[in-house]
Amino acid sequence: MKRRHKKHSPMNRSQMMQSVHSEDTKPELQVRRELFRAGFRYRLHRRDLPGSPDIFLLKYGVVIFINGCFWHQHGCKFTSRPKSNTDFWNNKFDNNVVRDIKTNWELSLQGFRVATVWECSIKSDFERTMERLKAFIASDEESIEI
Repeated sequence: MKRRHKKHSPMNRSQMMQSVHSEDTKPELQVRRELFRAGFRYRLHRRDLPGSPDIFLLKYGVVIFINGCFWHQHGCKFTSRPKSNTDFWNNKFDNNVVRDIKTNWELSLQGFRVATVWECSIKSDFERTMERLKAFIASDEESIEI
């Protein structure tokens, strides 16, 4: 079944876009609560690290990004591209993807292990996502996408 998108006025759309935050999102808060409950201690949004990771676990040398599928173009069912102003959006999304790759590479060069947790995995099976994330933290794997 094809989803129908509701048309919004420019003013309404602008207000919706302004309400989107990059920090302390619902998926990020869920992951943070569960990590804390499991005994992991972390720092948030380290501005001195490439990409300002959402979560930084110094003891394990792990940085965690909790990515929205739409903004980081994951390719799942939550990923789409707006049909208006396509040049702007295509450029923005393409730059986001390139920046993510570059950030992960820079962090790896600095000796950090990188975990990317996608919004869709949190929504579809939170318990399994957290099991995989906790196993990654305890392992010696260099990177993971969940």
